[in-house]
Amino acid sequence: MGYTVGISSGWWSIARDPILLGLAQKIGGFGAVSGTTFNQVDLESPAEFFEPRLKQNVLRVQRELGVKTGMHAEIGTLAALESAERRIWEEAHKRLVETVKGASDLNMVYVNFHLSSTTILQFDEARIRPFGFQSQVVGPDGQPLGFWGDDSKAMKEYLTDSIFRRTVDSLRHEKPFKDRADAVFKKAREERVKETLRWLKEQEDYKQAPPERKKFMEDQYTRAAEKEAEQDTLQQTFHNRDFMYQCWKDTEFYKYILEAGEIDAYIAVGIYMKEKGDMLWASLLGGTSPIDAYYSRDFDVQLKFNAAVASRYIEGHLRNKDHPWNKRFLNGMSVLEWLRKTGLVIAIEIPEVGGGGGEGHEGLYRLFDPRHSQYLIRKIGMPQFNLCIDFEHMLSHKLDVGKIIDELPGDFGSLVSLFHLGEPKPYKGQAHIPIPLGSQAQEVLYEWLYKLRRKGFHDGILIFERGGGRAGGRTPGEVIENSVIVLKKFAEFLEKDVAPKDLPLEFFGLSYTSKDYWPRQMVAMRDHAYDPLEGMLAVPEEKHTFLSGEALRKGKREEWEKRRYR
Repeated sequence: MGYTVGISSGWWSIARDPILLGLAQKIGGFGAVSGTTFNQVDLESPAEFFEPRLKQNVLRVQRELGVKTGMHAEIGTLAALESAERRIWEEAHKRLVETVKGASDLNMVYVNFHLSSTTILQFDEARIRPFGFQSQVVGPDGQPLGFWGDDSKAMKEYLTDSIFRRTVDSLRHEKPFKDRADAVFKKAREERVKETLRWLKEQEDYKQAPPERKKFMEDQYTRAAEKEAEQDTLQQTFHNRDFMYQCWKDTEFYKYILEAGEIDAYIAVGIYMKEKGDMLWASLLGGTSPIDAYYSRDFDVQLKFNAAVASRYIEGHLRNKDHPWNKRFLNGMSVLEWLRKTGLVIAIEIPEVGGGGGEGHEGLYRLFDPRHSQYLIRKIGMPQFNLCIDFEHMLSHKLDVGKIIDELPGDFGSLVSLFHLGEPKPYKGQAHIPIPLGSQAQEVLYEWLYKLRRKGFHDGILIFERGGGRAGGRTPGEVIENSVIVLKKFAEFLEKDVAPKDLPLEFFGLSYTSKDYWPRQMVAMRDHAYDPLEGMLAVPEEKHTFLSGEALRKGKREEWEKRRYR
């Protein structure tokens, strides 16, 4: 298959460029003049799918321009597939299935989601723990955690502890408690009354009393016995862990409440994963206790804890098929089943710093390290679900890219289908700087790509992600510079399997055989060959040729400068 080269359109919310108004315009307005036949469109919001005549316009642009397209899904907290908060889980799931459906309807090759948009729980401990009981939480499939606890003794014990720390007093006012308590009270009352009346009838005062007195004594002792039975049973009930757990699980509101909110939810799911031998937990943390992992002072262990459970929540979104949104958008199929049916690919990407955390949160997201996220890809185990690598994002999370690639297993490259490329600078994912031809950046990026080729990356898509340009320009030439030429060099020499140390001058655009670049350099050299003599000659000097001089006289100097190399 080889390598496909393309560019991204960019985000309207960042570039504020009129050619980015609408998905069809993003494909044709910017990408059509980039010198590629592949364009990644960047989705601001699923609301873009509701643009009038969107499908016919997009398919027409694809057909008439002869381009293939992929899609970058929206970023931000509302797209946080790793969240255990109920409100975010529900919205993220809705946006996931909307985007998958919209992307397949628009004939996209892939849709690209960020792995994480939120910071690790330990970082937010002071914010979450005091008020965690105010946020509803769910399991990886969006269901209350009680459904999971019924399948795990250890998880049930942990959930019950959380309930007794905060929620148990509130449950006495809820209908499930009253219904269950009434049944318990009835049985307790009957037994206590029966025992009391048996004792009463053995007393001499009762035996000698007339019938009316006996009836009075029986009624009096029965009422007292019932009241005592209820008070004693109530205390026993509140201390009955299994009873209160079942009451909690059956309520409409409190079944989503745990004392420490998302912290308790993540630990409980970790306990479930460990007990069930989930490969995500086993691969990252082995036999480590989830409670020990969460409270570990070893930061690497904290990261692995968050990565394992975050991966399980993402998996929950992908496998869920019973949710109303799946029935509405995907005909009742799970996302993974939809991928198999349509051929659409999901590429899960290392997130940028800024998608939900921002500056100062470098290396603090729940799932950003490819050494951790690889296990989610391996567990899903289907070719239409794989990784997207963005070296700039890795650098922004303070990862040593070259060292990590060396540490990754020998088949890691086969898990990757998409690369987002730009000059490798740690600019918190915002810059997307062009890649100069003949630069150190070109050399470094090729070295990393080649290492991954040696680990199985034999085909895939190489995307230059548009930023604002090095000088803030907006024309394709100003924004892209030589990046497309560089990416084509990557594809050409990767397919030839040329090692970095064996790269010829042609790779860097320094050979006369470089048809895309050498003629441009020759024009520049001819134009500036006599620059050192400027101001040295006694005869009048002319800086312009016949054509450029005419352009200057007519006030067209800027247009001439932009087109002189065409």
